[in-house]
Amino acid sequence: MAQLVVMSAAWITLLVLPCARVLLRRPAPRRPATPGHLPQRGTTFRRVPAPSRQPRKGSAQADRARRPGPPSRDLRRLDRDLAGLDLAARMEALPPVPIEQLAYDLRRLDRQRRNGPLRSSEVCMAALLEAYDARLRLACRCLGVAEHLEPLTGVDREIERLRLEARLEAAGLALRG
Repeated sequence: MAQLVVMSAAWITLLVLPCARVLLRRPAPRRPATPGHLPQRGTTFRRVPAPSRQPRKGSAQADRARRPGPPSRDLRRLDRDLAGLDLAARMEALPPVPIEQLAYDLRRLDRQRRNGPLRSSEVCMAALLEAYDARLRLACRCLGVAEHLEPLTGVDREIERLRLEARLEAAGLALRG
């Protein structure tokens, strides 16, 4: 019987004491309103719906819910700023890449081009070929090999790649290895 009383007192203490502590605790004093704690005049809080309450794509609600905010405004400004730049001239002004780095990049990109995981995606494969062609052009410029990759497309471009690879290897650049 004594054990029952002790066990009951222990359970009551474990269950009631935290609740009584919360109930009897004095409320925290309120901080005075300072300018840093209140929203500025003229601003409003925008309510963001929960992920499960997002409107479906293509619905009229989705079109109304999508408002241009600061991120899209920044992207439009970036597009406007980049439209007036000549990226080719800026690329020419960059310091030359060491030929060892070019050879390493060409070997890496060639490995990925031939048997990498990107072969399944056409977009990734196109980006990989663009990067490979850019490095081939840089290597040709460094070694003085004439290249005509830019105007070509399709099979003609593949043949030009093979020709450039052979010329670069003849010039002493190890592309496979």
